[in-house]
Amino acid sequence: MSLMSQASRRLATVSFALVAALPALAQEPEKGVLWETTAQAEIPGMPMKLPAYTAKYCTKEEWTKPPDTSKDASQNCRHTSFEQTPAKVTWTMTCDNPPMTGNGEINFNGTDAYTGFVTMDAEQVTMQINLTGKKIGTCDDPE
Repeated sequence: MSLMSQASRRLATVSFALVAALPALAQEPEKGVLWETTAQAEIPGMPMKLPAYTAKYCTKEEWTKPPDTSKDASQNCRHTSFEQTPAKVTWTMTCDNPPMTGNGEINFNGTDAYTGFVTMDAEQVTMQINLTGKKIGTCDDPE
């Protein structure tokens, strides 16, 4: 085999390896912020609080939507507006099952914690969900 042929073969092998590696490099997951959020629901007039619910959420550094405060996907809740300032996020939402509307607000305490609430209005009941959250690390593929 000639020297030129060996060099061409090596170049082809290196080129193939680089091309094969490109998709892996291009698909590097975006890094996000991992938050632990606790939601505590209260219904006025009920003598006791409902059990608290704690979950972890991977968000973008700059939030694009509020945390999901429902454990039940069948409620089919959608955010109908979302606004963010450096210190606060606010939103409105609707759910289908049962039919409800609501609004929420989160106030950031520095860059590592927040407090907030979601108020939901259904046919004959209003529920307030109190939120607390703390940053607990980083994560891949934020929402």
